[in-house]
Amino acid sequence: MKKTVTPLRSLCAALAALMLLLALAVPAFAADGFADLYYRVNDSAEVLTEDEDGELEASLEELSVRQSFDVIIATIDSLESEGCTSMEEYADDLYDYCQFGYGENRDGVLLVVSTGDRKWHISTCGYGITAFTDAGIQYLGEQMTPDMADGDYAAAFRTFIQWTDAYVTAAREGHPYDVDNMPKEPFSIVYLGVALVIGLITALIVTGVMKSRLKSVAPQRDATSYVRQGSMKLTNQRDLYLYREIHRTERPKETDSGSSGGSSTHTSSSGSTHGGGGGSF
Repeated sequence: MKKTVTPLRSLCAALAALMLLLALAVPAFAADGFADLYYRVNDSAEVLTEDEDGELEASLEELSVRQSFDVIIATIDSLESEGCTSMEEYADDLYDYCQFGYGENRDGVLLVVSTGDRKWHISTCGYGITAFTDAGIQYLGEQMTPDMADGDYAAAFRTFIQWTDAYVTAAREGHPYDVDNMPKEPFSIVYLGVALVIGLITALIVTGVMKSRLKSVAPQRDATSYVRQGSMKLTNQRDLYLYREIHRTERPKETDSGSSGGSSTHTSSSGSTHGGGGGSF
């Protein structure tokens, strides 16, 4: 039977309270670095089939454990149904109330999608703030939103999982995706073949047209046939000043503070530091 969470934040708050009651008896984090008692797919809006839910849950579990980095997806019907007015506020509070994150710094990323409002938001914490820069989040949104706009949320979430793996790996290799290091689209050999065929056809057409116009001439072995003997006589000569050399120095461009890169951060209602960003679809 497919799991549902309604309302999602209320359940997470209850789980958080339970965890606080058990705090004296058990460590705050399990032995593997993650807090207990939560799913990584919370489909309150019920946009996924049971099979899709299970598939995504398994993918998120494998990715989170392998990268030691918590990755969570949640859907809601609308902000109004959750008693909230801001996607950022809701995503941050959900992350905090449900005790998401890996280790003491609670490293991770949470994607929240509001189907009724047609909005999405990514909340990052700990190492997630490093791995997901502002520019990187907007790029990731561009990859997901076409599928969300078509109602194919499972495909959008698969894209999110795939890119999250790439983002964390790139960050740990020392070059997180940012304004000066955005992901490169894969090059397909098919595009090269199509371009060569189009270029060849175009060249044949152009040369064919040019050849068809040459009806009054015949090929010659050298240029002597085109020279008239005694036709050129030099009667006057003089020096003409044709060019001048100018040295220019480029004026330094003003730095655009909005494209400086990195991650902007803010403080949630619980006092935790988060990064993130979102958009609509």
